[in-house]
Amino acid sequence: MNFETVKEYIKQAGLPNFRIKQVQEALFKKGISSWDEATNLPADLRENLKKDCPILSFKVSKIVVSQKDKVAKALLTLNDGLQIETVLLKPQDSWSVCVSSQVGCSLHCSFCSTGKMGFKRDLTQEEITDQVLMWFEYLRKEKLGDRISSVVFMGMGEPLLNYLNVIKAARELSSENHLNIGARHISISTSGIADKLHKLAVDLPQANLAVSLHNADNKERSKIMPVNRKFDLDDLKKALEEYIAMTGRQVFLEYSVLENVNSRPEHIRKLADWIYSIKDNYLLHVNLIACNLGRGEKTDDRIVRDFAAGLKGMGIGVTIRKSMGNDILAACGQLASQKR
Repeated sequence: MNFETVKEYIKQAGLPNFRIKQVQEALFKKGISSWDEATNLPADLRENLKKDCPILSFKVSKIVVSQKDKVAKALLTLNDGLQIETVLLKPQDSWSVCVSSQVGCSLHCSFCSTGKMGFKRDLTQEEITDQVLMWFEYLRKEKLGDRISSVVFMGMGEPLLNYLNVIKAARELSSENHLNIGARHISISTSGIADKLHKLAVDLPQANLAVSLHNADNKERSKIMPVNRKFDLDDLKKALEEYIAMTGRQVFLEYSVLENVNSRPEHIRKLADWIYSIKDNYLLHVNLIACNLGRGEKTDDRIVRDFAAGLKGMGIGVTIRKSMGNDILAACGQLASQKR
C-alpha cells in the first residue's frame, strides 16, 4: 500500500484531512485486509478505494505453516505474474518478517535456492513494504498478535543491488505513519556488495548490517559465492572498517556451516585471523547456522557446535542461530517461488 497515493487520493476528492488519519488507523493499527472492514469510513469512499487503491500490490497465492516451528511462508503473485516468497517467524517472543527485495537473484551462491532461479527484476518499494503489511494483516486476522517487531531483508535477492527501493522501504516501515518498526529492528543482509556499505552507513546508520561470509579464504569463497570475484575479502575488510568507523554499530557475520566445505579447523583459524585483521573487530559478531540441505535436512548440529567452540576458543564472539521453517522450505537459502 502506497500510503502517499491514498493521501493524495483523499485530498483530490476534496475530503477532510481526518479521513487520512482514519485510513492510517485502519491499515496500520487494525490491520484490515479489505476496505470493507474500514467501517470508520463512508461506504462510498470504501467502494472508491476498493476500485482505485488496492491495499496490497500483489495477490497472496498460498500460505503454508510449519508443523515444527512458529513459521509461515507465503507465495505472492505480483501484478506482472512473477512470484516471490516471504516468511513470518517468531524466533523468540516477538514476530519478525523476512522480506524479499528481488525476484530471483543474480549472485548464484552455490548453497542458495534463490540463485538457481536467476534474476528476474527488482521489487518496488511498495512490493517490499506490502510483504510486511500482509503479514501484519495475517497476525490480526488469525489472532496471533498485534505487532510486527522486526524486519530482516534476508529473503530472495541481494538487497544492496536494489539499493534505492530497499532504503525507501526501510524508511517507510520505520515511519510513525506506517508500521513504526524501529530502525534498530530492521536488518539488511548482503552477500558482500562492498561499494554500497559507505552509502548504507549514511542512509540507514541505525539499521543492523549482516554480511553473508560463509568462508574466509578468497579462493574457496569465490567457488561458493561468485560475488567474491568482484568484491573479495580485502575489499570487504576495507568497507567494513569504514562502515564501523562511521556508525559505531555492531556488524553480524553470517556463516552457514557445510560439512567438509567450510567446517574444518583451518576454516575456523582463517575466519578468526580475518576478523582479527579488521580494525575495531570487537564490533564483529559471528552468527553460525547449520546449512540447510533440503526439506528437514541440514548440517549436523554437532559440527556447528564444534565450529562455535573453536571460534570461542580463539576469543571470537559467536552465536548459533536456530534454523527455522526447514520443513516448509522457509529457512535461510531455501526461498525460490518455484514448484518443488
